Amino acid sequence: MSMPPLLFTRLARNAGRFNFRRRGECRAILRWLDARPGEDILDIGCGDGGYTAQAARRGARVLGIDIHPRWLPFAQRCRSSERCTFARMDAEEMDLADARFDKVMSLCVIEHFARDEVVLAHAARVLRPGGRLVFSADSLSNPGIRERERERHRRRYAVNTFYRKETVGPKLARAGFVVERMRYILHRPVDLLLARISWRLEELPDWLSPLRVLGVIVIWAAWAAALPFPGDEKKAAGGLTLLVQARKKRKEVEG
Repeated sequence: MSMPPLLFTRLARNAGRFNFRRRGECRAILRWLDARPGEDILDIGCGDGGYTAQAARRGARVLGIDIHPRWLPFAQRCRSSERCTFARMDAEEMDLADARFDKVMSLCVIEHFARDEVVLAHAARVLRPGGRLVFSADSLSNPGIRERERERHRRRYAVNTFYRKETVGPKLARAGFVVERMRYILHRPVDLLLARISWRLEELPDWLSPLRVLGVIVIWAAWAAALPFPGDEKKAAGGLTLLVQARKKRKEVEG
């Protein structure tokens, strides 16, 4: 009799991995990363290692770093392979060799660091000249979002910095990067409406796990039915999430 509630509880606790807010974000970052055979890639804040492993399956050698006491052991136990490895490491105190990687990726993590510019500087340091950085970050810059919603989100998800196009450029320049492209996603009123519902669902207690799981499924279906037309996101002035691609500056050759 206890199995169905237990099953729903586990599904609910992991529902965030399948949340519509992450779907487009992660697909786009992996596409921008463009992992290739023989490349060395660093995944900052790898979590359970799912996206680290996806990059490795394309032939790259990928190191995922994290300090999460629950997800990192899972990644080490279930995702490790010859090309996919994991290490416990604080990204603000990154102990990795200079110019070791061709690319660095980070999915919805950078906004949680108290010293995000230190992390960006480390990313530049460990990249080879001309190396690529791709990351996503919470923005909550939709025109219709309320300040109290932004602050509630900040407290609930331990967000230190909301990223916007006008502020991320200077941050990256100080770290030694040149921005190649940026794009807001989840920028439409329907995206914000579905996000508001999903935030409420995530606050439900465990005994309402079946309702939470059902809600995730319904929201997913509604979002899939209302996908934006290609090119719409390029025009967006704000969104729930900001995607960024940058290139490490090459040192000028002295003449």
